Amino acid sequence: MLSAPAILLLGAVLVTLWIAWSGGRLPHFPGRVNFVAMQLSASWWATAAALEILAVAPDDKLFWAKMAWIGIVGAPSFWTLFIWSYIHGELRPRWRLIPIGMGLLTWAVAMTNDRHRLMYVAAVPINDQPGAALDYSHGFWFFATTVYLYAFMVLSVVVTTSGIHRAAPAYRAHYLGFLLAMAAPWMANIGYVTGNAFLFDFDPTPFSFLLMGLVFYWLINRRRLFALLPVARHALLDAVPDPVLVLDADGTVVEANPAALALSATPGGLIGRRLVDLPNLGPALAERNVPADGLQARLVSLGQGAGRRAFEATRVALSSGALASGGERSVGHLLLLRDVTHRRRVEARLEETVQRLDAARAEAETRLAAEQEAKHALNSYLSMAAHEFKTPLAIIDSAAQLLRMEAERDAPSMLPRLDKIRQAVRRQVNLLETCLADDRLSHPTVTLRMERIDLPALLRAVAEAAPNDDAGEPPIQLELTDCPARLVGDSALLELCVHNLLGNALKYSAPGGWVELRVWADATEDGRPLTVLTVTDRGIGVPADALPRIFDRFYRAPNASGAAGSGVGLNMVRRIVTLHGGTIRVDSQLGVGSRFTLALPTDGAEQNDDKDIGHGMAAIAQTPPPNHSPGR
Repeated sequence: MLSAPAILLLGAVLVTLWIAWSGGRLPHFPGRVNFVAMQLSASWWATAAALEILAVAPDDKLFWAKMAWIGIVGAPSFWTLFIWSYIHGELRPRWRLIPIGMGLLTWAVAMTNDRHRLMYVAAVPINDQPGAALDYSHGFWFFATTVYLYAFMVLSVVVTTSGIHRAAPAYRAHYLGFLLAMAAPWMANIGYVTGNAFLFDFDPTPFSFLLMGLVFYWLINRRRLFALLPVARHALLDAVPDPVLVLDADGTVVEANPAALALSATPGGLIGRRLVDLPNLGPALAERNVPADGLQARLVSLGQGAGRRAFEATRVALSSGALASGGERSVGHLLLLRDVTHRRRVEARLEETVQRLDAARAEAETRLAAEQEAKHALNSYLSMAAHEFKTPLAIIDSAAQLLRMEAERDAPSMLPRLDKIRQAVRRQVNLLETCLADDRLSHPTVTLRMERIDLPALLRAVAEAAPNDDAGEPPIQLELTDCPARLVGDSALLELCVHNLLGNALKYSAPGGWVELRVWADATEDGRPLTVLTVTDRGIGVPADALPRIFDRFYRAPNASGAAGSGVGLNMVRRIVTLHGGTIRVDSQLGVGSRFTLALPTDGAEQNDDKDIGHGMAAIAQTPPPNHSPGR
């Protein structure tokens, strides 16, 4: 039959089981397993005590008294392990072997008490009424176990007391609650062991679990025990160099690491004050500036004058448990401030450097434009000088021709000297023509003077004008059998192109050697008509390692240093061919000779009139020459 003592004990069982269930559902906190094990041990102890009170026969009462020892040993042991883990950090699981082993050993001693009397020397009813409580006389193992349990309880009190002075004000209520929860069963047990305290003629310790459960209910539901960061995290917060603040649901600062405390010179510190009320931090860290999304940091500035610092502020919502509606319960916020002052200063210096580089680049571009303008002026001057030089050279050549006519009649011995004069004049004229053409081709807006060209006539004229030191028949073999009759192009530039190729071939051929100029019609793979021109000599050839650079401007092959030349002729040839939309290549063998092959698009010159020619070649004519530098 239920009695008031049994009802109280069963109430203690329900409360401790509820506390164990609530603790197991909370997010992980240091010592959670030990806390749940402690509550389960207390519920076991209270259950065995209730069944002992409900039992009528003395042997049944003694049986449940023996069964209670698993909970009696486990409750204070697991409590001490929990307190240590919560304040100093999680203990390794192997420490739980101590209460488990001691509990099982003590339970085995109690259950076999009839053999050795180590736990109970005697157990007799206190009166003759049915169901009367038993009066126990204890043996050695009882007192040894009591010393073991009291050692654990003293250790838990010492650890809790030492943690109070290190705890933030928001956490001190938690530790005072721990001491109160411990005090109730401990004082009751001390009174029972000394014979000074009984409740319903029974050990009052399991009854005190009801009060302990109510204390934990208040801590968990009213003081958010385990919901915010425990003091065990202080070491981590202290190690973080950036400011970290913990706010409760009302916006009150309940925790701050040293870096955060150093931000504010507010009298009394930050802890326990609402963030919005802090003059140095509140306005900058208000929720409108740092929303609680935890996804994107916001830039804020704190401090005044030279001590002003920049921070990336992030507000992260803290939640615990679940509401009946299915959502989570908000318990506060974590405010993280990452100091980016140095980074911002570096970014500012980098931006300043970039601006200086942009200014330097603009200045360099201005100077480059001035240099190009000066170069253009110089080229214009050289072009003018070349034109001016052509007039006296023409006069010299005319005078040499008149003198040669008279020398044929009156002084034949002067003819070789007059021929050398004319040859020198022709070389100078060719050099001037090359300079003028190079200036024209180097201009960024170069255009071709496109016209229909009588190609055979042009080639014969160039061959006849080719330099000939022997003043005899030019050693040039023309093969124009398949030569197209017409070609669209700039006649002056094409004439200079062929002239340079023939001049090179003759210059690097042995005395008495010959040069072949052959032209024929061909077509590309897609059927477009081409005019192909080759100049072949039996000269010194070009070394294989020099072939890739033979068309570079001012470049001369190593074996060509003994002959006069500027190194711009072949480069000019390539630029002229490229402007006409054609290609050029060279095949050469050292000591055997060279062959230069030009391929120029014919583009139906025979069917187009001058207007169509000019329109059809406009794109090619306005194309600037490629930026290369070839010669031989």
